[in-house]
Amino acid sequence: MGDEDQGATSLQLKLFLLGFLLMFAGIIVLVIAALLRDGTSISGGLIIIVGFIPIVLGVGPHAFLAVLVATILTIIAFVVFLCLRKQAAKG
Repeated sequence: MGDEDQGATSLQLKLFLLGFLLMFAGIIVLVIAALLRDGTSISGGLIIIVGFIPIVLGVGPHAFLAVLVATILTIIAFVVFLCLRKQAAKG
């Protein structure tokens, strides 16, 4: 492995860790803000895909909307994945 390959790998790892830390910090800020505010209700949606079987979960008063948004984002992610996979197969 050359020095350029190690430098690129190191940069990719640093960017990945930076992104992960920023997401973690954002979640912590949202949780603290929700706990400090009185009368706040929390809603959430989650989609877990096992093989080809989606497991959809929702909690809270706005669970339907949260699950709907999660479903739309999952469909968009699949379409992007398939497009990138086709593009990688061509080139």
